[in-house]
Amino acid sequence: MVKAKKELVIIGLIVLMILALIGVSYAAFNYSATGTKLNSITTGAITMRYEESDNIINIDNALPTKDSAGTTRLKEGEYFDFTISSEISGDININYEISAKDVTVVEGNEKKIDGSNIKLYLTRLTDDGEEELMSPRVYSEESTTNSYTGRPSGEMSLYTSSMSSSERNRYRLRMYVDEGYNPQGDGGNLKFAVKINVYGKDGLSMEDRMMRTAGSMAIFIPTDFHTDEIREKATSIVTKGDTVIPEGVIESWDISEKQNGSVIAYIEDDGTDSGTYKVTIGGEGKIIANTDMSYYFAGFENCTTIDLSYLDTSFTTNMSDMFAVSPITRATMKVKQIIFSDFFNTSQVTNMNEMFYGCTDLEGIDLSSFDTSKVETMTRMFHSCRALTKLDLTNFDTSNVIETLQMFDYCDNLTEIRVKRDKWTIPSSAISNSGVTDFTYI
Repeated sequence: MVKAKKELVIIGLIVLMILALIGVSYAAFNYSATGTKLNSITTGAITMRYEESDNIINIDNALPTKDSAGTTRLKEGEYFDFTISSEISGDININYEISAKDVTVVEGNEKKIDGSNIKLYLTRLTDDGEEELMSPRVYSEESTTNSYTGRPSGEMSLYTSSMSSSERNRYRLRMYVDEGYNPQGDGGNLKFAVKINVYGKDGLSMEDRMMRTAGSMAIFIPTDFHTDEIREKATSIVTKGDTVIPEGVIESWDISEKQNGSVIAYIEDDGTDSGTYKVTIGGEGKIIANTDMSYYFAGFENCTTIDLSYLDTSFTTNMSDMFAVSPITRATMKVKQIIFSDFFNTSQVTNMNEMFYGCTDLEGIDLSSFDTSKVETMTRMFHSCRALTKLDLTNFDTSNVIETLQMFDYCDNLTEIRVKRDKWTIPSSAISNSGVTDFTYI
């Protein structure tokens, strides 16, 4: 198949990015711009002019500005917003990149400010208008191209992301002179101008965006956050729908299977002043889980919350020991809450052995999204989940399950299990050492 790709250059305040699928594999990008209004942005003595038709931002006769001032200006004319939207058909996404290019032109006795003294501050706006905080960055041009987005060399990369389905993202941009530079000391009458571009290409398939597996033994030879130290010190794990790595993280990794940056992870201080960590995993729009997710969150014994709202498990077949105790230390898991969403799709899973083994503090769990129609084994699935008092398994279809040995063993406080009579009759071997006293068949 021949796939036509075209760079997308945005020259407007409101930008439309369109991926149209014609037949099977033809992709085309278009842009639209609105008006030729001249926008002026003033921060103290700094004036930035943004002309929609040319997408140029200028700084004239500037004075140095602190980050605390330059990043928080909210008066009209002190910042400008723009929107990138997509309309996509089919199972494909758009990789796009917002960049800045130095296009300063000096005339007469004017002089140019060196880009190393210029700061650009781009933020993304949430649906309620709040800014997702990032860090201001000094103007610096990339020496290489980005083959995933089409951005050429010689421009500063401000933000890289991707879009799937119909999506709309809003951004806010500010520019100012670094407080460590004195323009007047260079004689004044200085200027700097950048052109803001956005480049886009049709993106990676779902398989190409897959995270790598931990593996049943790889967890003990880790190359990311699965080290013994991090597993012992992590107090929460969260997921998110982008691959932005904020400034100030302790460590970060590309955890995509193909090492293409489509899935990232990082750790940061959890704010408790106890030397412990918050682990974040991100993917554009969502995170595509590996076919083998066995042991992936196992052994995070001090983690109290695992939020998997953005984890798509549509391809996953193995979830054995996914949240279990470490098979070496056998220390109990302190996780109290595991959050799933509709992305957590178990329709292809065949193995749920020991999935929640040793989650002694798990107070409750919503399994309503679980499709167990292909599951073959659930041995010790909830073994030692001592804090559970009731489980609603009415959506469980165990028609293909051949093993449930010790499924609820040592669930001392589990007194009620709800199941569908025509879907499952719980064998005695599953509850022989549990506190189960009541089966509610519906």
